[in-house]
Amino acid sequence: MDFNKINFEYTDAQEERIHAPELIDTAYVDINCITEEIFKPNKYLVYGPKGAGKSALASKLKFMAKSRWDLFCETDDLEEFEFNLLKKTGGSAGEKIGGSVTVWKLLLYIRILSLYKDNRFLSDSGTSAVALFDDLKRYGLLESNSLVQVVQETSRKGLYSKFSSMFLSLQGKYDKTVDLKVKDPAELVETIEFSLDELPEIESSHYLVLDGLDYLLRNGRNFAGYLADLVAAIRQVNNFFSERKNNSKVIVLFRDEILELVPDPNLTKRASDNGISLDWFDKEGRPFDSHLLQVIENRAHMAGFNKDIKYLWKEWFPVEIMGRESITFVLDSTRYLPRDLIRFFRSMQSLNKTPPFSESDVFTALNNYSEWLASELSDALVGLLDDDVRGNVEGILSEIGPRFCTQDFESCLDDYGLDDEHAERILHVLFNTSWIGNVWQKYDKPRYAWKHRRKKAVFSPRKTSVVHNGLLKALNLR
Repeated sequence: MDFNKINFEYTDAQEERIHAPELIDTAYVDINCITEEIFKPNKYLVYGPKGAGKSALASKLKFMAKSRWDLFCETDDLEEFEFNLLKKTGGSAGEKIGGSVTVWKLLLYIRILSLYKDNRFLSDSGTSAVALFDDLKRYGLLESNSLVQVVQETSRKGLYSKFSSMFLSLQGKYDKTVDLKVKDPAELVETIEFSLDELPEIESSHYLVLDGLDYLLRNGRNFAGYLADLVAAIRQVNNFFSERKNNSKVIVLFRDEILELVPDPNLTKRASDNGISLDWFDKEGRPFDSHLLQVIENRAHMAGFNKDIKYLWKEWFPVEIMGRESITFVLDSTRYLPRDLIRFFRSMQSLNKTPPFSESDVFTALNNYSEWLASELSDALVGLLDDDVRGNVEGILSEIGPRFCTQDFESCLDDYGLDDEHAERILHVLFNTSWIGNVWQKYDKPRYAWKHRRKKAVFSPRKTSVVHNGLLKALNLR
């Protein structure tokens, strides 16, 4: 068996689904039985840090749909979603009637209906919904394969006037002698719901997964209000389906940092009642029994290794590195996320050596991994910090050292000609994205706070800041 034959090539779930679908099918780690949890009607908000496996879940659900007659699932990547078109479709953020929430509902209903077209039981049901399918198809909406296309179509000038007679006639409201034009998307939503009410009981599931909302930040925070309205619309749409025993719903994937930007006072309640958190940190102190190490074990098994990861680790790595258990030493250089650990193993394979590896081999791989982690975390800061600050983070931390106080950071910002008045806010962002943690003494022992170990951890400007272990080499601090 060849260590270098284990597939650690991809750190992106979409790439895996396209180029190595067997990893999604066989090696997927069902953390906390998430593929069961997500089928519960009240669960639709999946959140976690960048690299936690949100897109992997979307790929898994889509893969499952291929082998199940009763599951229809599509994933929409909203990376290129044009939020400005929401206004042209008829909505402005915050409005209650005809506003952004209503427009989102219209778009979501149309997109979910497009999932019905492959379900012959529904498309041949003989209800007014069939007429709705036909008319949506006539205007090219039933063939839309993403919300990006739907919002482009519905924002076209004159589309509402075309829809007006179509939808109102379904409700028996259309009078050919009167020129009716629907200008409020709320009327269209009402008519779609009227048609959906006539559908027979649906035994199959239709899931629309929304991904790619991280890219919202690349244009700043101006569209954060639209995300709050999107969450509100998803809740209303999902509740509509749930009340009618219709197992159709929208699932939305959020990065933790994005979720915190959404201006919704009820979001904490939403995350508690309707959310599923992707948390890979081993709180039991048994890393070899954790879901995180199962990611490596599953891939090793696919390559012919038939031992548990605990035994494989002993065969591959030294028992200790710098006086610490090698497993702890390596994991502390990661954010305890699948993407990080896969990237470390990819760096080990780049050595083109055969296990067992030496302590020196591990350091060489970690040096390579460190450069990747610095780039990964720099990407995570896009939209959270001004570009001039983001571009200087590595230089500032390299200069200030692995441990520093808030006052030293303020001084360094001033030396770089940056806004030192917002030093604490910048440090909060660095903490939330795992660039830094807090360290303090308690009972003559050092205590640490890291966001990637405890989601509720909060940065304290009064405590010493410490740079993440995995960044030390990239920042020339080791």
